[in-house]
Amino acid sequence: MSMSSASSHGPRPAAAALAVMILLGLFCLAAPAHATQTDTQRLRVVLDLQSGLLRGHGSIPLPTGLAGNPEVLLRPDMRVLSVRLDGEPVGFAFEGGVLRPDAGPANPGGQSVLDLEYEGRFHNPVPREQFGMDNPGFGVEASVTEEGVFLQGGSGWHPRLIGLDPPLDLEIDAPRGVLAVTSGRILGHEDRGDRTISRWRAERAADGLPLSAGKYVQGRLDTPTVPVLTYFFPASQSLAETYLQASARHLAAYEKLHGPYPFDHFAVVENFFPTGYGMPGYTLLGSSVVRLPFIPETSLRHEVAHCWWGNGVLVAPGPGNWSEGLATYVADHLAQEELSAEAAGEYRLRILRDYALLAAGPRDFPVGAFRFRSDPATQVVGYGKSMYLLHMIRQRLGDARFWAGLRDFYGRWLFREATWGDMLAAFEAAGWDGKERETFERQWLRAPGAPDIALGPVEVSPEGAGFVTSGTVTQKAPFYDLFVTVRVETADGQREAQIFLNGGTAGFSIPSPARPLRLAVDPDRHLFRLLAASEIPPTVNSIKGAGDLLVVVSDDLARIPGGILSGFLASLNQEGARVAAEAEAQTLAPRAANLLFFGFPRSAALQALLAPPESYGLTRGPQGFAFPDKPAGAELDALFLALPNQRSATGVAAVLQVGPDLDAAAVADAARRITHYGKDSFVGFRQGANRLRGAWPAVDSPLTVEFQP
Repeated sequence: MSMSSASSHGPRPAAAALAVMILLGLFCLAAPAHATQTDTQRLRVVLDLQSGLLRGHGSIPLPTGLAGNPEVLLRPDMRVLSVRLDGEPVGFAFEGGVLRPDAGPANPGGQSVLDLEYEGRFHNPVPREQFGMDNPGFGVEASVTEEGVFLQGGSGWHPRLIGLDPPLDLEIDAPRGVLAVTSGRILGHEDRGDRTISRWRAERAADGLPLSAGKYVQGRLDTPTVPVLTYFFPASQSLAETYLQASARHLAAYEKLHGPYPFDHFAVVENFFPTGYGMPGYTLLGSSVVRLPFIPETSLRHEVAHCWWGNGVLVAPGPGNWSEGLATYVADHLAQEELSAEAAGEYRLRILRDYALLAAGPRDFPVGAFRFRSDPATQVVGYGKSMYLLHMIRQRLGDARFWAGLRDFYGRWLFREATWGDMLAAFEAAGWDGKERETFERQWLRAPGAPDIALGPVEVSPEGAGFVTSGTVTQKAPFYDLFVTVRVETADGQREAQIFLNGGTAGFSIPSPARPLRLAVDPDRHLFRLLAASEIPPTVNSIKGAGDLLVVVSDDLARIPGGILSGFLASLNQEGARVAAEAEAQTLAPRAANLLFFGFPRSAALQALLAPPESYGLTRGPQGFAFPDKPAGAELDALFLALPNQRSATGVAAVLQVGPDLDAAAVADAARRITHYGKDSFVGFRQGANRLRGAWPAVDSPLTVEFQP
């Protein structure tokens, strides 16, 4: 699919001159006078959405007795219009994003105030649609358009005095009806003639404030602690109440779990292009994201959690971003726990499958080296594996000490930059053994990989009036220190033991009054480990992690523009895959370990390569596959299947088949959705709505034994 960029068409030259004159007039009429003897900086910005221009006037109090010239950070391509010190023009240098005014000697009368005027245009192209969300926002940093405004905190749109962080009073002047949102405390939105003024106060701005603006309708719900707000475009306003109620529930849950909410409000803000960002005090969700029905209970919960972790307790610069794993654990994993222990175990199993498919091997790296997600491997390690490590700590500490440790971590480090080590120290203070903590940090944070464990020989022997089940658990080098649960299931209940595995082998011996029926190692999936191939059914993520993928374009979809296929492959992490038409694929496909069919093939020889096991419940006809036992299967106009490749022990053969009446736009819409179902083996749609999804059962596990009665 071709990505259409945002275009801000500027007015004709005469109109442009008039627009600038009007802007100058507006600005000069209301520019803040420089303050005296105050610790608060003031900033007023005027937004011209048609031209993409932002113009600002800032008043920055300088420290009393300042020696030397102050340094102010500002976007390098800004145009600095004037610099004044205590109302008088002064010379300045502006290079590399650092403004150095000629302040002269310190003001003997006390505090000085630096006033500056600047302007700049922000025209980062923004995506209209996107196939994947591994890099949400497509790297957009700053864009001012008629559709909306998006300025990241680090984009340099407002001046910041190096070394100091005074509070900031901010006023945003925009066309009437355009409301602006940032981090901090809302002071109000006010219409003045054909303009709307949004006023905010930020107690902290040194790291840069984000700014979002658009023709929003504001919604509000007052909770017992803070107000919850929505800023939605009119077309999405019907969703506001759902988001207000969900946000209030999530805030209440985390206040109980972690401690007081650290900001003045929480807002859900709609963006005019696809994003999923957590900002201090608000989350910014693209229009296409907001409308997904599952977001209020999934992604929204994750972003609310970031108000405590990442935006409340800050992540120290450099590698070691612990916040994504922690937010994933207290949001996504905890949501599954609330359903059932089984659901949480299945969630952890899906994380293990993702790791084996997408990150294990050459793409792997230490959790402690994670900074941000940029592809499937970084997401699995930085979010999934990191989440799993916290779960293992919780298993060692128990619930009371684990949650107490997190509350202590939050209380001690709120609005300070913390590391993994700081969080682990909080767990140690809550009762975690210091030597165990050191070992944990060495083997799980500083090194990549996962333990590869298996069952050795197992025997069941009569003993007295009962039985004893004995055997060994083994692991391949490099060896981990592991606490491993072994469980025996009998007709009258379960018996289990926990063994310590810190070398190649550890033994176990479990007595039971009744004959064992089944033995399982780590049956509840509390241990992060490398799965065996037999434990991983083919899924969408199997394609994302497949090497040497051959993509076969069916004759039926040869009519589809190549950009749609390119976008589809990019969303599946397969930009470099070889692409072949059906005629060329006749000789290539039978030798390929991994196959992806873009459209159901017409060739009988190629159809034969798509041979699902009988247990999958599929039938195959001339137009593709069907699920005769699934009612929703008859309604589908697009179906994606990931099947085992019968000609390769570990390969996958997948197909995206679409109905004959689907046009290119509908095919693109179906293809765009597939990547979001990475853990599923089959996904079906009808007119863009998901109607069918699921995963094939795994074949078996090397960590279980079924005993003969």
